[in-house]
Amino acid sequence: MEQALTQNISRENLGMKTGLFSTLGNVLLFICKYLTGTLCGNVAVLAESFDNLMDSIQSLMVVLGFRLAGRKEDSLHPYGHGRTEYVLGLIIAITIILTGAAMLREAIQRMLQPPARSFPTLVYGVSALSILAKYGISAYTKHVNRQLESMALEACEQNEWADIKMTLMTVGSAFLYTVSGISADGAVGIIISLLILKDGVKAFLNHYMLLLGEGISQQQLLEIQKRFDKEKDFLTLKKMDFHDYGPESRIVSLQITINQECPLDKVNQSMDRLEKELRKIGLSPAFSLSMEQIIMKDMDK
Repeated sequence: MEQALTQNISRENLGMKTGLFSTLGNVLLFICKYLTGTLCGNVAVLAESFDNLMDSIQSLMVVLGFRLAGRKEDSLHPYGHGRTEYVLGLIIAITIILTGAAMLREAIQRMLQPPARSFPTLVYGVSALSILAKYGISAYTKHVNRQLESMALEACEQNEWADIKMTLMTVGSAFLYTVSGISADGAVGIIISLLILKDGVKAFLNHYMLLLGEGISQQQLLEIQKRFDKEKDFLTLKKMDFHDYGPESRIVSLQITINQECPLDKVNQSMDRLEKELRKIGLSPAFSLSMEQIIMKDMDK
């Protein structure tokens, strides 16, 4: 019990530290890019700056999510507080959508009326800094998540790579202006804004479905059945129910019948193997004996 509690605290602390590291990095990038975009009149850099601001808010939500997930169960929340992460994720998604819409409007205006100012050298410098910082945040998050296996941290790590691609597009527009004098700033800003909107809508739908109580995936169903097929000499799956109480508390209730000709220790070993295998795919199994078998046992007595 004490070991499990220690592991939980360690997970909470490591997750929070990773989130704070990402928050700090993205806030610094927001400041640099916002000042650069304003000074240069570069809407693509401005769009990136607000995307970094959203990333910092997302990272703070991750910190809060780990903090709440580390709280003990209570009488009002017997299965913990894991679903809080879904609510926070929905709020983040709405904020991202609103930001993307605002930046899209600004980018269209800039494309129709291109600003006279432009300092591509400064844009190159800030972009290089951004790529290095984002790569560092992504690499560190991925390293930590090998241990934590958190859905939230995985999303953050993927988002950092998406930001690197956005920055490369900004560099491309600045290079085009340098060699030809053609300003693609507004067009690139529109593309970045649309990518932000796409990510926001995708995140909104994902978290909305999770809050509605999305069922287990078809892939996981196949994985469960495959693992039970390996243990068919000892037990059989009769019924299955899925309960999602948060990213770290996805419980699958498994009603089973056991082979009464098998020794009890063999059956227990089979259930232990199943539990380990199911945890590898993010599920916490809860076994129960089929009512049919319980009734048959009583009749035998």
